[in-house]
Amino acid sequence: MKVLSAGKTDIGLQRKITEDSFLMAPDLGLYIVADGLGGQKAGDVASRMVVETMESYWRKVEEGTPPAFFQSIEKDISEGAKHLINSISLTNTMIYDAQRRPQYDMMGSTLSALLVEEDCMWAANVGDSRTYLFYQARLVQISEEHSFETQHMSLGIADPHGRGNSSSRKILTRAIGLKEKVEVFIIPIHPEAGDIILMCSAGLTNNLSDKSISVILDDFSLSLVRKVDVLIYEAKRGGGDDNITVILLQVMEEKKLGKFKKRLRL
Repeated sequence: MKVLSAGKTDIGLQRKITEDSFLMAPDLGLYIVADGLGGQKAGDVASRMVVETMESYWRKVEEGTPPAFFQSIEKDISEGAKHLINSISLTNTMIYDAQRRPQYDMMGSTLSALLVEEDCMWAANVGDSRTYLFYQARLVQISEEHSFETQHMSLGIADPHGRGNSSSRKILTRAIGLKEKVEVFIIPIHPEAGDIILMCSAGLTNNLSDKSISVILDDFSLSLVRKVDVLIYEAKRGGGDDNITVILLQVMEEKKLGKFKKRLRL
């Protein structure tokens, strides 16, 4: 599968440091957005560790010397997808263990990762950094939201503070480094030529509506690089209260192996 990619991070308007990190490694087929947990120590360190540990793991896979699996992965998924889960588990362990040092106590990060294979993409995430598929003028969230608000909504429980309460919305139920072991959400995507994948930190989605994002992604007059710039610019116009990271991938050519498969199975 051939893709074109563009990405950028911006400090925003209200933060003094950047706690977002991202990776675009086309040679590995690997793309990552990590958002260090705000309000905790060393959020910037945590997000950098996520990116660096993940890249190091996948360089070893590329060299034919992949790290051992932490545990047996029984899911009916590709070998690459199993390595994606394993690399995230290893990254979680690295950050969890690093918290033994006082300066890193309680540090953590979200993680959204995309692996591009020959006929498929695998999207995996922990936390609230989102991944979307944009096709036929539709913006569909394919990542799973691991937050207090989303968990309660899925269980049909009303937020006692009201949905407008920003503090409850931002509480994460899963994050890299939060616990000794991490549960990873993973899903296959079968995009078609022209489809766009959006990966972003909460600084984009907290300040820009899905409708506004769709309008920008659907503008054929803008290059992929320009779309990244416009998304960040509009998020800053919408408040810019957090760091903003955006990665866009556009499918230039897809390779279908076997029978036709739907883009998504949600």
